[in-house]
Amino acid sequence: MDNFADGAEAFVKSAVHGTPADRKQPLYRPSAPPADYPMAALLELRPAVEAIKHRTQTPEALIAGSVLAAAGFCVAPHHDVEIPGVGTKPLNLAVLTIAQSGERKTTVDLLATASLRRAEQKLAAKYGDEIAIYKREKAAFEAATAEAKKAAKRGRAAVAEALAGVGTEPKPPAAPILMAEESTIEGLIVALIERPNVSMFSAEAGMFLGGHGFTPETATRTMTTVNSLWDGAAIKRLRATGHVHKMGRRSSMSLMAQRSVAMKLIGDDGARDNGLLARILLSEPETTIGTRLWREGRADYDQFLCQYDDRLADLLDRKPPLLEGGDGFDPAPIAFHIEAERHMIAFYNQTEAALRDGERYASIRGYGAKMLEHASRLAGVMAAYAGQDTIDATTFDAGAELATFYAGEHLRLADTAGIAADLILAQRLLEWWQSRPDPRCYLLEIYQRGPNAIREAATAKRIVEILEERGWIERLPAGTQIDGATRRDAWELTP
Repeated sequence: MDNFADGAEAFVKSAVHGTPADRKQPLYRPSAPPADYPMAALLELRPAVEAIKHRTQTPEALIAGSVLAAAGFCVAPHHDVEIPGVGTKPLNLAVLTIAQSGERKTTVDLLATASLRRAEQKLAAKYGDEIAIYKREKAAFEAATAEAKKAAKRGRAAVAEALAGVGTEPKPPAAPILMAEESTIEGLIVALIERPNVSMFSAEAGMFLGGHGFTPETATRTMTTVNSLWDGAAIKRLRATGHVHKMGRRSSMSLMAQRSVAMKLIGDDGARDNGLLARILLSEPETTIGTRLWREGRADYDQFLCQYDDRLADLLDRKPPLLEGGDGFDPAPIAFHIEAERHMIAFYNQTEAALRDGERYASIRGYGAKMLEHASRLAGVMAAYAGQDTIDATTFDAGAELATFYAGEHLRLADTAGIAADLILAQRLLEWWQSRPDPRCYLLEIYQRGPNAIREAATAKRIVEILEERGWIERLPAGTQIDGATRRDAWELTP
Protein backbone atom coordinates (compact mmCIF):
# COMPACT_ATOMS: atom_id res chain seq x y z
CA MET A 1 0.00 0.00 0.00
CA ASP A 2 2.83 2.34 0.93
CA ASN A 3 4.58 1.56 -2.36
CA PHE A 4 1.36 2.34 -4.24
CA ALA A 5 1.01 5.68 -2.42
CA ASP A 6 4.60 6.60 -3.11
CA GLY A 7 4.15 5.80 -6.79
CA ALA A 8 0.94 7.86 -7.01
CA GLU A 9 2.64 10.81 -5.36
CA ALA A 10 5.55 10.61 -7.81
CA PHE A 11 3.10 10.42 -10.72
CA VAL A 12 1.25 13.54 -9.54
CA LYS A 13 4.50 15.45 -9.03
CA SER A 14 5.67 14.49 -12.51
CA ALA A 15 2.37 15.49 -14.05
CA VAL A 16 2.32 18.88 -12.33
CA HIS A 17 5.97 19.83 -12.37
CA GLY A 18 7.43 17.52 -14.98
CA THR A 19 10.95 16.20 -15.25
CA PRO A 20 13.64 18.61 -16.49
CA ALA A 21 13.21 17.20 -19.99
CA ASP A 22 9.43 17.59 -19.77
CA ARG A 23 9.77 21.24 -18.77
CA LYS A 24 11.84 22.15 -21.81
CA GLN A 25 9.94 24.32 -24.23
CA PRO A 26 11.02 24.62 -27.86
CA LEU A 27 12.73 27.90 -28.67
CA TYR A 28 10.79 28.00 -31.90
CA ARG A 29 8.94 25.51 -34.00
CA PRO A 30 9.84 25.35 -37.68
CA SER A 31 6.95 26.35 -39.90
CA ALA A 32 5.36 23.99 -42.38
CA PRO A 33 7.38 23.38 -45.56
CA PRO A 34 6.69 25.85 -48.36
CA ALA A 35 4.56 24.99 -51.33
CA ASP A 36 6.29 24.23 -54.62
CA TYR A 37 7.08 27.34 -56.60
CA PRO A 38 4.65 27.73 -59.54
CA MET A 39 7.30 27.61 -62.25
CA ALA A 40 4.79 27.44 -65.13
CA ALA A 41 3.40 30.81 -64.03
CA LEU A 42 6.71 32.49 -64.92
CA LEU A 43 5.84 32.12 -68.60
CA GLU A 44 8.73 33.41 -70.77
CA LEU A 45 10.90 34.01 -67.71
CA ARG A 46 10.77 30.34 -66.78
CA PRO A 47 13.65 29.22 -69.06
CA ALA A 48 16.02 31.71 -67.42
CA VAL A 49 15.05 30.50 -63.94
CA GLU A 50 15.54 26.88 -64.98
CA ALA A 51 18.92 27.71 -66.51
CA ILE A 52 20.13 29.35 -63.32
CA LYS A 53 18.71 26.47 -61.31
CA HIS A 54 20.68 23.96 -63.41
CA ARG A 55 23.88 25.91 -62.80
CA THR A 56 23.45 26.62 -59.09
CA GLN A 57 20.98 23.95 -57.87
CA THR A 58 19.47 26.56 -55.57
CA PRO A 59 15.77 26.76 -54.66
CA GLU A 60 13.45 27.91 -57.44
CA ALA A 61 11.83 30.64 -55.33
CA LEU A 62 15.23 32.17 -54.62
CA ILE A 63 16.06 32.35 -58.32
CA ALA A 64 12.60 33.45 -59.42
CA GLY A 65 12.57 36.36 -56.99
CA SER A 66 15.86 37.67 -58.35
CA VAL A 67 14.85 37.18 -61.99
CA LEU A 68 11.45 38.84 -61.52
CA ALA A 69 13.06 41.83 -59.79
CA ALA A 70 15.69 42.20 -62.53
CA ALA A 71 13.05 41.99 -65.25
CA GLY A 72 10.90 44.50 -63.36
CA PHE A 73 13.83 46.90 -63.15
CA CYS A 74 14.36 46.73 -66.91
CA VAL A 75 10.72 47.06 -68.02
CA ALA A 76 9.59 49.68 -65.47
CA PRO A 77 11.07 52.68 -67.36
CA HIS A 78 9.12 51.66 -70.47
CA HIS A 79 5.76 50.51 -69.11
CA ASP A 80 3.28 50.88 -66.29
CA VAL A 81 0.26 48.62 -65.82
CA GLU A 82 -3.23 50.05 -66.18
CA ILE A 83 -5.47 48.12 -63.78
CA PRO A 84 -9.16 48.45 -64.67
CA GLY A 85 -11.07 50.35 -62.00
CA VAL A 86 -7.90 50.98 -60.01
CA GLY A 87 -5.59 53.10 -62.12
CA THR A 88 -2.07 53.11 -63.49
CA LYS A 89 0.62 51.53 -61.35
CA PRO A 90 4.39 51.20 -61.85
CA LEU A 91 6.02 47.85 -62.50
CA ASN A 92 8.36 48.13 -59.53
CA LEU A 93 8.71 44.92 -57.54
CA ALA A 94 9.96 44.44 -53.99
CA VAL A 95 11.27 40.93 -53.25
CA LEU A 96 12.67 39.50 -50.00
CA THR A 97 13.89 35.91 -49.99
CA ILE A 98 15.10 34.20 -46.83
CA ALA A 99 17.99 31.80 -47.37
CA GLN A 100 20.78 30.55 -45.18
CA SER A 101 24.49 30.98 -45.63
CA GLY A 102 25.85 28.65 -48.31
CA GLU A 103 22.70 28.81 -50.43
CA ARG A 104 24.65 30.46 -53.31
CA LYS A 105 22.64 33.66 -53.06
CA THR A 106 25.42 35.78 -54.55
CA THR A 107 25.88 33.47 -57.53
CA VAL A 108 22.16 33.57 -58.27
CA ASP A 109 22.11 37.35 -58.00
CA LEU A 110 25.10 37.70 -60.33
CA LEU A 111 23.50 35.48 -62.97
CA ALA A 112 20.08 37.14 -62.73
CA THR A 113 21.52 40.66 -62.99
CA ALA A 114 24.41 40.09 -65.41
CA SER A 115 22.92 42.46 -68.00
CA LEU A 116 22.43 45.18 -65.41
CA ARG A 117 26.03 44.84 -64.31
CA ARG A 118 27.29 45.08 -67.88
CA ALA A 119 25.19 48.21 -68.32
CA GLU A 120 26.86 49.62 -65.19
CA GLN A 121 30.25 48.82 -66.64
CA LYS A 122 29.39 50.79 -69.77
CA LEU A 123 28.30 53.73 -67.65
CA ALA A 124 31.49 53.51 -65.60
CA ALA A 125 33.64 53.46 -68.74
CA LYS A 126 32.08 56.75 -69.87
CA TYR A 127 32.01 58.31 -66.43
CA GLY A 128 35.67 59.41 -66.39
CA ASP A 129 35.30 61.35 -69.65
CA GLU A 130 31.99 62.84 -68.49
CA ILE A 131 33.55 64.08 -65.26
CA ALA A 132 36.46 65.64 -67.16
CA ILE A 133 34.06 67.41 -69.54
CA TYR A 134 31.91 68.56 -66.63
CA LYS A 135 34.90 70.06 -64.80
CA ARG A 136 35.98 71.98 -67.90
CA GLU A 137 32.47 73.23 -68.55
CA LYS A 138 32.01 74.23 -64.91
CA ALA A 139 35.32 76.12 -64.89
CA ALA A 140 34.31 77.87 -68.13
CA PHE A 141 30.89 78.70 -66.68
CA GLU A 142 32.40 80.18 -63.52
CA ALA A 143 34.94 82.23 -65.51
CA ALA A 144 32.29 83.45 -67.93
CA THR A 145 30.00 84.36 -65.02
CA ALA A 146 32.75 86.40 -63.36
CA GLU A 147 33.54 88.18 -66.65
CA ALA A 148 29.87 88.94 -67.28
CA LYS A 149 29.53 90.53 -63.86
CA LYS A 150 32.60 92.70 -64.44
CA ALA A 151 31.51 93.75 -67.93
CA ALA A 152 28.00 94.82 -66.92
CA LYS A 153 28.14 98.52 -65.94
CA ARG A 154 24.52 99.55 -66.34
CA GLY A 155 22.92 98.17 -63.18
CA ARG A 156 21.02 95.05 -62.24
CA ALA A 157 19.21 94.56 -65.56
CA ALA A 158 22.48 94.70 -67.44
CA VAL A 159 24.05 92.13 -65.11
CA ALA A 160 21.03 89.84 -65.53
CA GLU A 161 21.26 90.17 -69.31
CA ALA A 162 24.97 89.42 -69.28
CA LEU A 163 24.47 86.35 -67.05
CA ALA A 164 21.70 85.07 -69.28
CA GLY A 165 24.21 85.08 -72.10
CA VAL A 166 26.48 82.80 -70.07
CA GLY A 167 23.84 80.05 -70.02
CA THR A 168 22.87 77.57 -67.34
CA GLU A 169 25.28 75.99 -64.91
CA PRO A 170 26.41 72.53 -66.05
CA LYS A 171 25.25 69.55 -63.98
CA PRO A 172 27.63 66.82 -62.86
CA PRO A 173 27.09 63.42 -64.48
CA ALA A 174 25.14 60.83 -62.51
CA ALA A 175 27.16 58.18 -60.71
CA PRO A 176 27.46 55.00 -62.82
CA ILE A 177 25.26 52.99 -60.46
CA LEU A 178 22.08 51.12 -61.34
CA MET A 179 22.07 48.70 -58.40
CA ALA A 180 22.82 49.78 -54.85
CA GLU A 181 23.95 46.92 -52.62
CA GLU A 182 24.63 48.53 -49.24
CA SER A 183 23.18 52.01 -49.53
CA THR A 184 21.11 53.78 -46.91
CA ILE A 185 17.71 54.93 -48.08
CA GLU A 186 19.05 58.49 -48.13
CA GLY A 187 21.86 57.41 -50.45
CA LEU A 188 19.36 55.68 -52.71
CA ILE A 189 17.24 58.84 -52.91
CA VAL A 190 20.30 60.93 -53.82
CA ALA A 191 21.12 58.45 -56.58
CA LEU A 192 17.53 58.59 -57.87
CA ILE A 193 17.65 62.37 -57.99
CA GLU A 194 20.65 62.06 -60.33
CA ARG A 195 19.43 59.03 -62.30
CA PRO A 196 15.75 58.01 -62.64
CA ASN A 197 16.30 54.25 -62.36
CA VAL A 198 18.37 53.00 -59.43
CA SER A 199 17.33 49.96 -57.42
CA MET A 200 18.35 48.05 -54.32
CA PHE A 201 19.77 44.61 -55.15
CA SER A 202 21.62 42.75 -52.41
CA ALA A 203 22.44 39.08 -51.89
CA GLU A 204 23.49 40.00 -48.34
CA ALA A 205 20.64 42.21 -47.18
CA GLY A 206 22.02 42.38 -43.66
CA MET A 207 24.04 45.36 -44.92
CA PHE A 208 20.72 47.14 -45.55
CA LEU A 209 18.29 45.66 -43.04
CA GLY A 210 20.88 45.64 -40.28
CA GLY A 211 22.45 48.97 -41.15
CA HIS A 212 21.92 52.61 -40.25
CA GLY A 213 18.60 52.81 -42.09
CA PHE A 214 16.96 50.36 -39.68
CA THR A 215 18.03 51.77 -36.34
CA PRO A 216 15.13 52.69 -34.02
CA GLU A 217 15.58 56.34 -34.99
CA THR A 218 15.59 55.82 -38.76
CA ALA A 219 13.56 52.65 -39.43
CA THR A 220 10.20 54.36 -39.89
CA ARG A 221 11.59 56.88 -42.36
CA THR A 222 13.36 54.13 -44.30
CA MET A 223 10.27 51.94 -44.52
CA THR A 224 7.89 54.71 -45.54
CA THR A 225 10.36 55.91 -48.18
CA VAL A 226 10.57 52.39 -49.63
CA ASN A 227 6.76 52.39 -49.73
CA SER A 228 6.75 55.66 -51.67
CA LEU A 229 9.28 54.36 -54.19
CA TRP A 230 7.22 51.18 -54.71
CA ASP A 231 4.18 53.37 -55.30
CA GLY A 232 6.09 55.42 -57.89
CA ALA A 233 5.60 58.68 -55.97
CA ALA A 234 7.61 61.76 -56.88
CA ILE A 235 10.65 62.57 -54.77
CA LYS A 236 9.88 65.80 -52.91
CA ARG A 237 12.40 67.33 -50.57
CA LEU A 238 12.13 70.68 -48.85
CA ARG A 239 15.23 71.77 -46.96
CA ALA A 240 16.56 75.07 -45.62
CA THR A 241 19.20 74.91 -48.35
CA GLY A 242 16.72 74.36 -51.17
CA HIS A 243 14.16 71.96 -52.56
CA VAL A 244 13.99 68.99 -54.93
CA HIS A 245 11.01 67.76 -56.92
CA LYS A 246 11.77 64.79 -59.17
CA MET A 247 9.06 62.83 -60.95
CA GLY A 248 9.08 59.65 -63.00
CA ARG A 249 11.46 57.65 -60.83
CA ARG A 250 11.44 53.84 -60.80
CA SER A 251 13.11 51.72 -58.15
CA SER A 252 12.74 48.01 -57.45
CA MET A 253 14.12 46.00 -54.54
CA SER A 254 15.55 42.50 -54.44
CA LEU A 255 16.95 41.41 -51.10
CA MET A 256 18.23 38.04 -49.90
CA ALA A 257 18.79 37.59 -46.20
CA GLN A 258 19.39 34.99 -43.56
CA ARG A 259 16.45 34.25 -41.30
CA SER A 260 17.81 36.06 -38.25
CA VAL A 261 18.14 39.26 -40.30
CA ALA A 262 14.86 38.93 -42.18
CA MET A 263 12.86 38.21 -39.04
CA LYS A 264 13.83 41.62 -37.68
CA LEU A 265 11.74 43.06 -40.49
CA ILE A 266 9.02 40.41 -40.71
CA GLY A 267 8.41 40.52 -36.98
CA ASP A 268 8.44 44.32 -36.85
CA ASP A 269 5.04 45.74 -35.96
CA GLY A 270 5.97 48.99 -37.69
CA ALA A 271 6.70 47.22 -40.99
CA ARG A 272 3.30 45.57 -40.77
CA ASP A 273 1.43 48.70 -39.72
CA ASN A 274 2.99 51.08 -42.26
CA GLY A 275 2.43 48.72 -45.18
CA LEU A 276 6.00 47.75 -46.05
CA LEU A 277 5.41 44.00 -45.64
CA ALA A 278 2.24 44.30 -47.72
CA ARG A 279 4.37 45.48 -50.65
CA ILE A 280 6.94 42.69 -50.44
CA LEU A 281 6.97 39.38 -52.31
CA LEU A 282 8.23 37.26 -49.44
CA SER A 283 9.44 33.66 -49.43
CA GLU A 284 11.61 31.21 -47.54
CA PRO A 285 12.23 28.16 -49.72
CA GLU A 286 13.56 24.88 -48.36
CA THR A 287 17.30 24.61 -48.60
CA THR A 288 18.93 22.45 -51.25
CA ILE A 289 22.26 22.32 -49.41
CA GLY A 290 23.48 18.74 -49.23
CA THR A 291 21.68 17.65 -52.39
CA ARG A 292 23.69 19.63 -54.96
CA LEU A 293 25.73 16.86 -56.53
CA TRP A 294 27.95 17.69 -59.49
CA ARG A 295 26.22 18.44 -62.77
CA GLU A 296 27.65 18.95 -66.21
CA GLY A 297 26.64 22.08 -68.08
CA ARG A 298 23.98 21.97 -70.79
CA ALA A 299 24.07 24.01 -73.96
CA ASP A 300 20.29 24.48 -74.08
CA TYR A 301 20.24 26.04 -70.62
CA ASP A 302 23.17 28.27 -71.55
CA GLN A 303 21.14 29.42 -74.55
CA PHE A 304 18.13 30.19 -72.35
CA LEU A 305 20.31 32.37 -70.13
CA CYS A 306 21.82 34.16 -73.13
CA GLN A 307 18.35 34.93 -74.48
CA TYR A 308 17.30 36.33 -71.10
CA ASP A 309 20.45 38.47 -70.89
CA ASP A 310 19.94 39.75 -74.43
CA ARG A 311 16.34 40.70 -73.72
CA LEU A 312 17.25 42.65 -70.58
CA ALA A 313 20.16 44.32 -72.40
CA ASP A 314 17.79 45.38 -75.18
CA LEU A 315 15.40 46.93 -72.66
CA LEU A 316 18.28 48.73 -70.93
CA ASP A 317 19.65 50.09 -74.22
CA ARG A 318 16.28 51.25 -75.53
CA LYS A 319 15.45 54.88 -74.83
CA PRO A 320 12.38 55.04 -72.58
CA PRO A 321 9.67 57.72 -72.91
CA LEU A 322 10.43 60.77 -70.77
CA LEU A 323 8.27 63.40 -69.15
CA GLU A 324 8.12 66.59 -71.16
CA GLY A 325 10.80 68.99 -70.02
CA GLY A 326 12.27 66.58 -67.45
CA ASP A 327 14.52 63.56 -67.05
CA GLY A 328 11.90 61.33 -65.42
CA PHE A 329 10.20 58.41 -67.09
CA ASP A 330 6.74 58.61 -68.65
CA PRO A 331 6.06 54.88 -69.17
CA ALA A 332 3.40 53.72 -71.60
CA PRO A 333 0.62 51.86 -69.76
CA ILE A 334 -0.09 48.22 -70.60
CA ALA A 335 -3.84 47.71 -70.64
CA PHE A 336 -5.91 44.60 -69.87
CA HIS A 337 -7.58 42.59 -72.59
CA ILE A 338 -11.33 42.28 -71.93
CA GLU A 339 -11.02 38.57 -71.05
CA ALA A 340 -8.14 39.32 -68.69
CA GLU A 341 -10.33 41.95 -67.03
CA ARG A 342 -13.01 39.33 -66.36
CA HIS A 343 -10.41 37.07 -64.75
CA MET A 344 -9.11 40.04 -62.74
CA ILE A 345 -12.57 40.80 -61.33
CA ALA A 346 -13.06 37.19 -60.29
CA PHE A 347 -9.64 37.14 -58.63
CA TYR A 348 -10.35 40.40 -56.82
CA ASN A 349 -13.69 39.17 -55.46
CA GLN A 350 -12.14 35.91 -54.32
CA THR A 351 -9.25 37.56 -52.47
CA GLU A 352 -11.45 40.28 -50.96
CA ALA A 353 -13.79 37.67 -49.50
CA ALA A 354 -10.77 35.88 -48.02
CA LEU A 355 -9.94 38.99 -45.96
CA ARG A 356 -12.97 38.56 -43.67
CA ASP A 357 -12.45 37.55 -40.06
CA GLY A 358 -11.78 33.83 -39.87
CA GLU A 359 -11.06 33.51 -43.61
CA ARG A 360 -7.78 32.56 -45.26
CA TYR A 361 -6.14 35.99 -45.56
CA ALA A 362 -7.52 37.60 -42.42
CA SER A 363 -4.14 37.43 -40.67
CA ILE A 364 -2.28 39.05 -43.61
CA ARG A 365 -4.79 41.72 -44.58
CA GLY A 366 -2.07 44.17 -45.56
CA TYR A 367 -0.69 41.89 -48.27
CA GLY A 368 -4.11 40.43 -49.08
CA ALA A 369 -5.55 43.86 -49.81
CA LYS A 370 -2.76 44.40 -52.35
CA MET A 371 -2.97 41.01 -54.03
CA LEU A 372 -4.75 42.41 -57.06
CA GLU A 373 -2.01 44.97 -57.53
CA HIS A 374 0.71 42.36 -56.99
CA ALA A 375 -0.91 40.06 -59.53
CA SER A 376 -1.26 42.91 -62.03
CA ARG A 377 2.31 44.11 -61.56
CA LEU A 378 3.67 40.59 -61.99
CA ALA A 379 1.52 40.09 -65.08
CA GLY A 380 2.68 43.47 -66.41
CA VAL A 381 6.35 42.58 -65.93
CA MET A 382 5.92 39.29 -67.76
CA ALA A 383 3.89 40.89 -70.55
CA ALA A 384 6.43 43.68 -71.06
CA TYR A 385 9.31 41.20 -70.98
CA ALA A 386 7.54 39.16 -73.66
CA GLY A 387 6.96 42.27 -75.79
CA GLN A 388 3.17 42.21 -75.40
CA ASP A 389 1.26 45.48 -75.58
CA THR A 390 -1.68 44.13 -73.55
CA ILE A 391 -2.18 41.72 -70.66
CA ASP A 392 -4.16 38.72 -71.85
CA ALA A 393 -6.04 36.28 -69.62
CA THR A 394 -3.19 33.75 -69.57
CA THR A 395 -0.69 36.35 -68.43
CA PHE A 396 -2.98 37.74 -65.73
CA ASP A 397 -3.73 34.23 -64.44
CA ALA A 398 0.03 33.64 -64.21
CA GLY A 399 0.49 36.86 -62.22
CA ALA A 400 -2.40 35.86 -59.95
CA GLU A 401 -0.87 32.42 -59.36
CA LEU A 402 2.45 34.00 -58.39
CA ALA A 403 0.74 36.52 -56.10
CA THR A 404 -1.16 33.65 -54.47
CA PHE A 405 2.07 31.71 -53.89
CA TYR A 406 3.56 34.71 -52.11
CA ALA A 407 0.36 35.06 -50.07
CA GLY A 408 0.90 31.49 -48.89
CA GLU A 409 4.44 32.38 -47.88
CA HIS A 410 3.19 35.43 -45.98
CA LEU A 411 0.74 33.17 -44.13
CA ARG A 412 3.35 30.52 -43.41
CA LEU A 413 5.96 32.98 -42.21
CA ALA A 414 3.42 34.94 -40.18
CA ASP A 415 3.32 31.88 -37.91
CA THR A 416 6.96 32.53 -37.04
CA ALA A 417 6.94 36.32 -37.40
CA GLY A 418 6.20 36.62 -33.72
CA ILE A 419 9.43 34.80 -32.99
CA ALA A 420 11.64 37.56 -31.72
CA ALA A 421 15.19 37.73 -32.93
CA ASP A 422 16.10 36.91 -29.32
CA LEU A 423 14.72 33.38 -29.75
CA ILE A 424 16.97 32.81 -32.72
CA LEU A 425 19.91 34.06 -30.65
CA ALA A 426 18.82 31.77 -27.83
CA GLN A 427 18.93 28.82 -30.23
CA ARG A 428 22.45 29.79 -31.29
CA LEU A 429 23.57 30.09 -27.69
CA LEU A 430 22.03 26.72 -26.81
CA GLU A 431 23.80 25.00 -29.72
CA TRP A 432 27.11 26.60 -28.71
CA TRP A 433 26.58 25.60 -25.09
CA GLN A 434 25.69 22.00 -25.96
CA SER A 435 28.85 21.69 -28.06
CA ARG A 436 31.04 22.38 -25.02
CA PRO A 437 32.40 19.54 -22.85
CA ASP A 438 31.34 21.26 -19.59
CA PRO A 439 27.56 21.62 -19.17
CA ARG A 440 28.16 24.53 -16.79
CA CYS A 441 28.72 28.07 -18.00
CA TYR A 442 28.77 31.58 -16.58
CA LEU A 443 27.78 34.99 -17.87
CA LEU A 444 31.27 36.37 -18.41
CA GLU A 445 32.26 33.39 -20.55
CA ILE A 446 29.09 33.69 -22.63
CA TYR A 447 29.62 37.28 -23.67
CA GLN A 448 33.38 36.89 -24.06
CA ARG A 449 33.50 33.57 -25.92
CA GLY A 450 29.95 32.80 -27.00
CA PRO A 451 28.28 33.47 -30.37
CA ASN A 452 29.32 36.82 -31.87
CA ALA A 453 25.84 38.30 -31.73
CA ILE A 454 25.69 37.79 -27.96
CA ARG A 455 29.03 39.31 -26.99
CA GLU A 456 27.66 42.08 -24.84
CA ALA A 457 26.71 41.67 -21.18
CA ALA A 458 23.12 42.94 -21.34
CA THR A 459 22.35 40.92 -24.48
CA ALA A 460 23.90 37.77 -23.03
CA LYS A 461 21.90 38.12 -19.83
CA ARG A 462 18.65 38.59 -21.76
CA ILE A 463 19.27 35.54 -23.95
CA VAL A 464 20.29 33.37 -21.02
CA GLU A 465 17.02 34.24 -19.28
CA ILE A 466 15.13 32.82 -22.29
CA LEU A 467 16.96 29.49 -21.96
CA GLU A 468 16.31 29.44 -18.23
CA GLU A 469 12.61 30.29 -18.56
CA ARG A 470 12.16 27.53 -21.13
CA GLY A 471 13.85 24.88 -19.04
CA TRP A 472 17.06 24.34 -21.03
CA ILE A 473 19.34 25.49 -18.22
CA GLU A 474 19.17 25.81 -14.43
CA ARG A 475 20.80 28.50 -12.32
CA LEU A 476 23.64 27.35 -10.11
CA PRO A 477 24.08 28.68 -6.56
CA ALA A 478 25.91 32.00 -6.31
CA GLY A 479 29.58 31.39 -5.57
CA THR A 480 29.84 28.19 -7.64
CA GLN A 481 33.44 27.55 -8.60
CA ILE A 482 34.02 27.35 -12.37
CA ASP A 483 37.36 27.82 -14.13
CA GLY A 484 39.13 28.53 -10.87
CA ALA A 485 36.91 31.39 -9.72
CA THR A 486 33.61 31.88 -7.91
CA ARG A 487 30.78 32.85 -10.24
CA ARG A 488 27.74 34.87 -9.22
CA ASP A 489 25.81 34.20 -12.46
CA ALA A 490 26.24 30.63 -13.61
CA TRP A 491 24.00 27.93 -15.07
CA GLU A 492 24.02 24.28 -16.05
CA LEU A 493 22.34 22.49 -18.93
CA THR A 494 19.36 20.47 -17.76
CA PRO A 495 19.44 16.69 -18.37
